[in-house]
Amino acid sequence: MTGRPILRQMLADIEKLGGIEKICEKISEGESIASIARDLGVSRNFLSSTLNKDPSQKEALRLARKAKAEHYADEALKLADQCDESPNAISKMREQVSVRKWLASAHDPDQYAQKNNTTAIQVNVGDLHLNALKKIRSEDAEDAQTTDS
Repeated sequence: MTGRPILRQMLADIEKLGGIEKICEKISEGESIASIARDLGVSRNFLSSTLNKDPSQKEALRLARKAKAEHYADEALKLADQCDESPNAISKMREQVSVRKWLASAHDPDQYAQKNNTTAIQVNVGDLHLNALKKIRSEDAEDAQTTDS
């Protein structure tokens, strides 16, 4: 790493903060990778790609994002519970809750994304109609044969 002073400096700064655990803690409390990268003096992409190279760090970040989703859900509940009853405050609160619900579903879709519980059933009535006509035709042909005999 002798030729990578920015990477060395960033890794040293992360260690000063408290390591990957502190980064994950900040993420789980709602801070963005972009904000953390800005504090470290690097780009969001550089920080993200560096942290995601190590599988154990990548897993720690995934768990931090799940915790972040829970943080957003808690914030949404708090906003809804503490809202004033004026029409403007209610409209603002709805938007704030909506954004936090979206953020929670983006960070943990298994837990917070809206599930589409509809089941699509396709019935081809044309085929059913043709089959019914064929059946009637064959029954009529059988009846005609039995009456002729």
